[in-house]
Amino acid sequence: EWFDWWVDATPDEELVSMPKIEHLLWQKLQDGRQDGRKEGETKILTRLLQRRFGYLPAWVSEKIASAKPEHLEAWSLRLLDADSLDAVFAD
Repeated sequence: EWFDWWVDATPDEELVSMPKIEHLLWQKLQDGRQDGRKEGETKILTRLLQRRFGYLPAWVSEKIASAKPEHLEAWSLRLLDADSLDAVFAD
């Protein structure tokens, strides 16, 4: 809604002089969504690990914080069958 209002309120000659503004705004929106998704997955994985194994050593928190989304998903699935933290994070 905000973007539509902004486009309507901005003179055409000014819009033309702003190359790729829509693309830049879209990319910022996507980046924000990805950051939020990763934050949520990180929080859920951490809580599940704590529930299953109790206290989490610092290396686990560091590994989760620096992980790519695909690793978070793989670890979340491994958690179901793993009998230790090492088994969850085994490469």
